[in-house]
Amino acid sequence: MPRKYVLKTHFNAEKNFRIDYQKELTEEQLPVATFSGGPMLVIAGAGSGKTRTVTYRVAYLVESGVPLDRILLVTFTNKAAKEMLSRVEMLLGRDVKDIWGGTFHSVGNRIIRRHAKLVGYESNYTILDRADSKELIDSCIADANIDVKARRFPKGDNLQSIFGLAMNKGKKIVDIIAYNYPQFESLTDEIEGICKAYQEKKKKHNLMDFDDLLYYWWKLLSENKDIAEKYARKFLHVLVDEYQDTNLLQAKIVNLLASGHRNIMAVGDDSQSIYSFRGAHFKNIMDFPKVYPEAKVFKLELNHRSVPGILDLANQSILNAKERFNKELRANRTGEQKPVVLPMSTVYEQASFIAQRMLELREEGHALNDMAVLYRSHYQSMEIQMELTKRGIPFEVRSGLRFFE
Repeated sequence: MPRKYVLKTHFNAEKNFRIDYQKELTEEQLPVATFSGGPMLVIAGAGSGKTRTVTYRVAYLVESGVPLDRILLVTFTNKAAKEMLSRVEMLLGRDVKDIWGGTFHSVGNRIIRRHAKLVGYESNYTILDRADSKELIDSCIADANIDVKARRFPKGDNLQSIFGLAMNKGKKIVDIIAYNYPQFESLTDEIEGICKAYQEKKKKHNLMDFDDLLYYWWKLLSENKDIAEKYARKFLHVLVDEYQDTNLLQAKIVNLLASGHRNIMAVGDDSQSIYSFRGAHFKNIMDFPKVYPEAKVFKLELNHRSVPGILDLANQSILNAKERFNKELRANRTGEQKPVVLPMSTVYEQASFIAQRMLELREEGHALNDMAVLYRSHYQSMEIQMELTKRGIPFEVRSGLRFFE
């Protein structure tokens, strides 16, 4: 069998770094954190230390002499950005507040306010939250004298979703309705009218919703070459977390910002793309090597969270995906117990089995307070709660209210 050689990293151990990267990172993480430059795509499997790797990447850039204000770190929550940058501060023992870190919306807001007049706004515009946005849409419906009950007209929150999908996907309202909301096709003209009125009211009163922050950021960069070039020159390194969940607008913005130096780090996992209903564009991560042909693709496959049985099941489950990056999660932990997969015909059958299994485990000597039931969304727990109550099994709901409360 031929011997296999692996080039671990270009890492220069002679440089005087505060952090011992070789000691702190795994063989998979080290070449990512210490990458010399250029586009890179990091396919980070679940539990593979993605956050740690990105954090050390930022620290490495700072230690390598990259000015703080020329690093852009975009995450999907402000909390994630704060946590990463807080860890960087701890690693380096210095303040890194000048790094541009935050969500797409927060960074976009920061840039738009500097150039608001170029997109038809005053710099002191007000950002609408979801509730305010819905209220404004409802006022547009009222102004149009639409009887929402008589015509089963979509509610404000449905219209928010329609308008947001159209903006984030770069599609027309009519196309979004036809594909995502066919039940409203007969109302397309009225919905388009409400959308127009909503946009006009926002402009008139100097208001933006969250979708506007992305749209006008993209509009600012795409229609003002000098502004786009200014920020493309400014940001030496652009790092984007959860790239599989970016939408079309976000990818366009990132590509414009990275066009100057092409030092873009996209981190994500194609196997964890679950937000297409919000406009996430799966093709962004899959097409990254096409957009950046010179990109280096790294894979983080060593899982530090789960035992082998769970990872074997996960690897098998994703095998038949039509489009994916080949990867195989490996366990850093040991454990012999294997998960059980049981297909159920109905939610009631599922609830009945869960309750039955709990009672069986109790008979085997396991305490009820050592058991937990996990579900994706709170509404999915209703049948389980009813079954547990029916069988007299005491339980506590750790998030939200119990169904009977």
